[in-house]
Amino acid sequence: MAFRLTALWMPPLFSDDLYRYRWEGQVAAAGMNPYDYRPADEAVARFLNERVDGKDFKPVYGPLLQTLQWVLVVLGGGSLWVMKLGACFAELVLSWLLFQCVAEKWRWLAWGWCPLGIVECWGMGHHDAVMVALAIGAVWFAERRGWPWAFVLLGLAGATKYWPLLLWPAFMRLGGWRWAWLAPAVFGLCWLPWWTNVTENAHFMGGFVGGWRNNDTFFGVILALAGSLDRAKQAAMALILLGSLGAMWARSAREAYWAVALTILLVSANVHPWYLTWLLPLAVFHWPWPVLIWGALAPLHYIVLVRWRSEHIWDGVSNWRWAVYLPVIAALMVQLVRRRRVGNSRS
Repeated sequence: MAFRLTALWMPPLFSDDLYRYRWEGQVAAAGMNPYDYRPADEAVARFLNERVDGKDFKPVYGPLLQTLQWVLVVLGGGSLWVMKLGACFAELVLSWLLFQCVAEKWRWLAWGWCPLGIVECWGMGHHDAVMVALAIGAVWFAERRGWPWAFVLLGLAGATKYWPLLLWPAFMRLGGWRWAWLAPAVFGLCWLPWWTNVTENAHFMGGFVGGWRNNDTFFGVILALAGSLDRAKQAAMALILLGSLGAMWARSAREAYWAVALTILLVSANVHPWYLTWLLPLAVFHWPWPVLIWGALAPLHYIVLVRWRSEHIWDGVSNWRWAVYLPVIAALMVQLVRRRRVGNSRS
């Protein structure tokens, strides 16, 4: 806890997302729907801060996060410190869940003492912690056959950053098909206070899969084979969908989560360092070394901030990213070979 408190007082040096959270919450607190506005719009100019990025695009975060941002702005009056509290509380819940799940308690340290997770959740205040806590909670209930709660939490997780809904087919095949309707029902209820025309928002959201390149791994290969950015984006989305369908044959909800999250991170064009918090919790269970190496090296991606702060140029495809990915890919290959040898020796 002391480790986490040292990060809590950090200013958001590595990301401007916290300023974006505050802007969207302030718009909502003023009685307007954030999904209808861009930061550059005159109607919401009074909430604008120079650190709010993406001034020309509408919000893409899920409706549950819009509700959370509104609540935090109302409680804290726009304080950046208060805006972090949602991520901090979610990370504590996630930490407790992982400690309950893991049999060998020392393995919890793979998450509990991981600097990347602490800095991104407690320092930068990324709301990914909310999504991960809800998704891991859904996995926790699924593995204990508590299917109603598993699908409720899955719907809530999907109402934050959407991709956990890709676990829906796997959860149904693992035995929860009678309660599967709860996930879309909860997801829809979260949208009720915020529903509007989100066509433009959804179009921009696709950029995270293939609209622009930022720290990608295999998306460059996909782009070279596809020949155009649009086709590469469609191919990446198809591969993510295949990953979701392939996860239906996972032996557990935990393995399904691993398969979907890893597929997204490997084929998407946009992989921020805090996206690694999607996978890091699983390091307490299995395949720890590739994930821990990835988490340890991911801060190297922040080298792009040097030119961004000095020249306002974002070099998201810097060759520095291979200093991260080559060791990770090598570790994944070693782990796959070891698992195969273990499987052959048992057979």
